[in-house]
Amino acid sequence: MDEPTKIVVMGDDPESIAQNYEDKELIVIYPKGKRPRADMLLRKNIVRIFSDYGKYPDIEDLELIKNTVFYLLNSSYINNRDRILLLFSKEGEEHRLFFDMSKMNLPNLVNMVSDRIKGEIVENILKLAMSIVKKGREGTPAGALFIVGDTNNVKNYVIQKIANPISGIDREMRSVLNEENFDTLREFAIMDGATLIDNRGVVVSTGVYVKNLSIEEWLMDGFGGRHLAARSITKLTKAISFAVSAEGTISVYRDGEKIYELKDF
Repeated sequence: MDEPTKIVVMGDDPESIAQNYEDKELIVIYPKGKRPRADMLLRKNIVRIFSDYGKYPDIEDLELIKNTVFYLLNSSYINNRDRILLLFSKEGEEHRLFFDMSKMNLPNLVNMVSDRIKGEIVENILKLAMSIVKKGREGTPAGALFIVGDTNNVKNYVIQKIANPISGIDREMRSVLNEENFDTLREFAIMDGATLIDNRGVVVSTGVYVKNLSIEEWLMDGFGGRHLAARSITKLTKAISFAVSAEGTISVYRDGEKIYELKDF
């Protein structure tokens, strides 16, 4: 087996594995409720990611592991050229999986929308969406809808029912490119309505609603209002929409079609 370029550690006790790789660069995925020990916080060779999975990965069920790899790829923690050694623990047992990303041809969301949105904006919206999945509203599940790009055209199809809550905030503090803004942006994003983001990654409006949604289409297709709005606005414009469900699924729409889904991470 070729030498891995990245090592990913996850499981019910990821630190028990990580401590055996003190001289390696690691990406450590913590399960829900697990927090790093003090000595792990001091290690500079570790990237720490706090996920929302509650059950531990199982060698017989690779869905969670697949979604983990998808998230790492689309958030640029790994890339399509990496060779990934994934180590995970369950009930004291250590398992190993090896992924050669160059041979897997996994869908990369950044590439799928690169003609409309800059990659760093996509990556940070995914991270912001994941923080909503993990933190919700005061610890309870919450959803959100981000409509990104083609902003001037999008404004023709949405309505601002109340004064724009974010209009008085400094532009730099409304940028999704700065993760220090995530706490503020998350609180506005989980309000009713959608959040509009321009092609420079700046939030221009929150609490907006897509106009003239078809009730018949809603009933026939079984879509929730957020996903129907996400799909509809991308039919009408060149925007890309990111719908975050309260159940923890992130769905991405382009041209009226769902092109990507991340769940159970």
